Amino acid sequence: MTIRHLKIFISVVDNKTMSNAAKKLFISQPSVSQAIREIEEYYNIMLFERLSQRLYLTKDGENLLKYSRYIVGTFDSMEKEFKNKHSNIYIRIGGSLTFGTYILPNIMEKFEKKYNNIDFKITVDNTKKIEEKILTNEIDIGIVEGETQNTDIIKVPLLKDRLVIVCSTSYELAKKENINLKDLCGKSMIAREDGSKERSQFQKFLNQNNIKVYCKWNCTSVETIKNALKKGQGFSVLSIMAVKDEIERNELKAIEVEGMENLYRDLCLIYHKNKFLNEEINYFINLCKEFNQDNVF
Repeated sequence: MTIRHLKIFISVVDNKTMSNAAKKLFISQPSVSQAIREIEEYYNIMLFERLSQRLYLTKDGENLLKYSRYIVGTFDSMEKEFKNKHSNIYIRIGGSLTFGTYILPNIMEKFEKKYNNIDFKITVDNTKKIEEKILTNEIDIGIVEGETQNTDIIKVPLLKDRLVIVCSTSYELAKKENINLKDLCGKSMIAREDGSKERSQFQKFLNQNNIKVYCKWNCTSVETIKNALKKGQGFSVLSIMAVKDEIERNELKAIEVEGMENLYRDLCLIYHKNKFLNEEINYFINLCKEFNQDNVF
């Protein structure tokens, strides 16, 4: 069993067929088939079901894929570390939409004053996807919202981010005074996508208080949500960091709702417990911690 076997296996999964994987790797299709067969014989498992000329991962195949991505990612990191010791290197960072949009650029600016030969590979996604990429070693460190239950992930709390109900200044909620949770019943909500901690945390809060709202949209783009709100499409729950400029320009209004004064979420730095943290990554982590000390939202 070699790294080559695992890379071929990953390529077959990513490219859907053995012939596509062969083209991608510039090897023959029989070589791909042989590598897959050798893995199956080595572990005495079946990696794929072959149905109607298509390949479907088995449960064993899914498990091996998880380990393969982690092992190959770690191997590639080792190669990068030692083969390119004096060349430009990069840090793979995964950030939630809030962190990637509103915090990361400030940290990168400070980082580059000390390490100007480091490139960043940035992945912006929701918390669930970032955790998955940490576990498969597709990224080095991540900044996410909320809790992580996986024992293979180290979590370092950074700062508390306030969630606010926000709508256009002309929306009906913006015109009311002394708003309570019952005033949200039946109102149209523009929600973040499944996997977003903003959405899950607010939904949990609504369920605890037996409040039902009408989820009009699901959207991955905060900018799209804000534009919809400006058109009076409903209300949303977003990070104060994401809407503070629009609030200051009187384009949107943060609604004070009785019972929601302390709706915060934790922004945390995460990395795999077995991850080797080199000098550059450690410096980046320290900058994130300093940002916590200097910025309170």
